[in-house]
Amino acid sequence: MPFHPTKSRDYGTTKELVARIIDECGGVKSAAFLGGRAASQVYAYADPAVDAQMPLDIAMRLSVASKSSTLAHHVAAISGGVFMPVNPHTDPLADLSAKSAKEHGQLMGSLIEALQDGEICAREKADLLARIDQSVRTLVSARAKLAGDVA
Repeated sequence: MPFHPTKSRDYGTTKELVARIIDECGGVKSAAFLGGRAASQVYAYADPAVDAQMPLDIAMRLSVASKSSTLAHHVAAISGGVFMPVNPHTDPLADLSAKSAKEHGQLMGSLIEALQDGEICAREKADLLARIDQSVRTLVSARAKLAGDVA
């Protein structure tokens, strides 16, 4: 059951973000244990009627413990970007680069085809977005491998 199901939180607010992080790490009791706080304090962090704010170090500790990317997605969004985790690849850099170029070329062809009638329907949009995400993941994986960030 989601945290505080009867409390209304506007999506994207700090309180809603904190409630999601608490849920993702297993609920209030788990968050209290991992964060070194009392359960009542953890409840307050997500309660829109209470002025208490969860410290960043606790939000990060809970995110790491639960392998949650909620905080990363939020920070990327307020910074004007998007968060896309890098998928570790064992492929050599040359193979990743070739795969990236192939995906990008095919994607651009599909995008041009979709635009020929002057509009992109919902089905085309969903397919193109999924393919763009995959292409970006492959390119970022090649970048990370080149930079030595990922094995």
